[in-house]
Amino acid sequence: MKLPTPYALGGTYYVETVSAGKETDDETVRDCVVCGGHVYADDWHLVTGVVDTTGGRQRHHHCSDDCLTEWLRLMATD
Repeated sequence: MKLPTPYALGGTYYVETVSAGKETDDETVRDCVVCGGHVYADDWHLVTGVVDTTGGRQRHHHCSDDCLTEWLRLMATD
């Protein structure tokens, strides 16, 4: 889901999208950016799309809504 207004993280970084989903890929495992737990591609998980106004884009995978909330809190702290 594209946010109507990007959420400022500080500097040139903004959360542009947040989505929940799963893929058919049953082999990919990522680390949650907050707790380091496993995020399996074929399990439901949260993904944030971050845009850098200098030109870059990143996708961050979170194992739970608690980790997403904590990540947003940490990233938005000066």
